[in-house]
Amino acid sequence: MNRKTFWILISALHALFFMKQMLVYNSLIQDSVEYIFAADNLLNKGTLYAWNMNYAFNADWLTKRPILYPFILLVFKWLSFGNQWLFFFITYLVQNLLSLNAIRLCLKIADRYKASYNWWQITLFLGLSTSQIIYANLVMSEIWLQTAMLSIVYLLLMQPFSTLNFLKMAALLGTGLLIKPVLLFACILLPIIYLLMRRNRSNLPELGISLLPLLLYFTVSGINYKRTGHFQYSSITTINLLHYNTYVTLMSEYGTKKADSIIDHIKIATREMPYSDKQQYLETAAKAQLSAHLPKYAWLHSRGIVLALLDPGRFDYTQFFHLPHKTNLIYQSNQKGMLGTILKSFLNPLGAWLMVLFLFNLFRLYKGMQFIFNKHIEWPLKLAVLAFPVYILIFTGPIGTSRFFMPLIPFAFLMFVLAKHKKTIE
Repeated sequence: MNRKTFWILISALHALFFMKQMLVYNSLIQDSVEYIFAADNLLNKGTLYAWNMNYAFNADWLTKRPILYPFILLVFKWLSFGNQWLFFFITYLVQNLLSLNAIRLCLKIADRYKASYNWWQITLFLGLSTSQIIYANLVMSEIWLQTAMLSIVYLLLMQPFSTLNFLKMAALLGTGLLIKPVLLFACILLPIIYLLMRRNRSNLPELGISLLPLLLYFTVSGINYKRTGHFQYSSITTINLLHYNTYVTLMSEYGTKKADSIIDHIKIATREMPYSDKQQYLETAAKAQLSAHLPKYAWLHSRGIVLALLDPGRFDYTQFFHLPHKTNLIYQSNQKGMLGTILKSFLNPLGAWLMVLFLFNLFRLYKGMQFIFNKHIEWPLKLAVLAFPVYILIFTGPIGTSRFFMPLIPFAFLMFVLAKHKKTIE
């Protein structure tokens, strides 16, 4: 196989999923609906409210979705002149192009470091990385987050350090923050990393640039304070803390009924509170529960990292292809004595394919370890490729799924391509 055939096959695979969405059945998951509501409300009513405004008002919807992806969807709606089919066509087309561009950037990095790779092998690797193609064809922000992170690493590895390039990296990090709140801590780390890496070569303008993403966080949080009365970047932080981290911990410790009861009791106590007091109470109560069950949470959090690395993507397939989804494995896997139920859910044709993907993910993890321990690859390159994967996995929490790993697929691809390199790479 040559480069041309590789691109034909990878493009055809993207086109196949694209045509399924456009010509067969356009799948939308809950998050997709929220993003579309946010875009519609931003376009028609000037508010970033991520739900139907005809329903009872809930201030959580005002800040749940950061502005950038809804704004991108707003632009696509404007370009589609109100035609829904054309809107989805533009959205998925652009996102597929971003996915293909991510592969192009990875190959450019691999060529820059003189990596040798087999076209059949990398085609198979990317063909089995199906969550990349699924999320490129959903109304979801993952592919945009991936683009922001990969572009930072591309600049870091392919361009000499300069004030202008550092400004571009800071802008991309800020862009990522406007897509997903998960990059907040990275914005805090940036000035620290800059001072450590540049040491005696640091200067005031570049230090100021390193603070720009953090300034963006405070600016958005200040705007949200005016909208809701609570200084917060996104309400999804509190939602995840209570309904995922805390709930999964309690469910694993006590079972579903008691976990439901504790969460309901916490929520009932906030019914008459102003929004800011409510958010503070929920955060405090959730953190108190996690502190009281810290060993259990630490175990679940660590297990969540492993699950994100190995999850074959059952949820992705059932949602994308509109298949039965009778068992919620996110919660079932955290209940005692549910192993039999979980195994039964894989006794079908989809389950057989998911087992193939699970084995591939084990292989992908092995190649990642091979990359880390390859003595021919210098640590600066290793750190550049590993930084975002380690960061995202640490913040995954107990709900580890393929969706959380999807933005990291280009980095896994780079590790795969570079893993067996025999010559020293600096």
